[in-house]
Amino acid sequence: MSEKKHNDCSGNAVIEISSVSKAFAARSVLKNIDLNVMRSQSVCLCGVNGAGKSTLLRIIAGLLCPDAGSVSLNGYNVRTDPDRTKPQLGVISHKSMTYPDLTVSENLSFFADLYGLKNSLARIKELLQDVGLFSYRYDKASILSRGLLQRLAIARALLHQPKVLLADEPFTGLDSEACKYLISVFADFTNAGGTIIMTTHDTNIGLQCCDRVAVLDKQRLILDAMASNVDASAFVKDYLSYARNRN
Repeated sequence: MSEKKHNDCSGNAVIEISSVSKAFAARSVLKNIDLNVMRSQSVCLCGVNGAGKSTLLRIIAGLLCPDAGSVSLNGYNVRTDPDRTKPQLGVISHKSMTYPDLTVSENLSFFADLYGLKNSLARIKELLQDVGLFSYRYDKASILSRGLLQRLAIARALLHQPKVLLADEPFTGLDSEACKYLISVFADFTNAGGTIIMTTHDTNIGLQCCDRVAVLDKQRLILDAMASNVDASAFVKDYLSYARNRN
């Protein structure tokens, strides 16, 4: 059975990536990438540094234009319908993308205004309680620990109730407790019908919190499989060799 079987069910895909290619100067980064992700699915995207993982996430987010191919979210083209696609997205990365001189509450109020949210105070209070930051609401972001700052980043990403989460190395620098918390956030998000694509160099964590794994190698997607069908020990030991041997 083909490892690309998940790419064939595009009818109800939340994320549809079709024949996407991207090069920087003379260096090709992505070549003819096809990937469809359904509602309530989470995909861990693996690859060595420079494999194109972050580039692909930036293309999905509409921050980069592909040289060829297209990306759509719930049927809307990311490039031509940004007003319909951007509100669907929440982004979490190893950087918090928050303002250090603003308090925790002020950060969320600022982003609520950017999203045009109405009655945002109730939503902010709810999120601060959900992520365990309510008692820190008057503290400046600059004094938060790495784990607490990531909780603020999670609240920021979920503030507008997105349908899709893009997470680029979100576990970087987190201790075990913070990692467990983030894994639980991802599980709650997909259980509620959300869709996730994340990247991580920690394939063990990737297998824990995602139900699919995909591997980028030499500009191409060489593996797309359900995590339950993957030999976890072999994958964690050397995912590139594992993916290459299955092709």
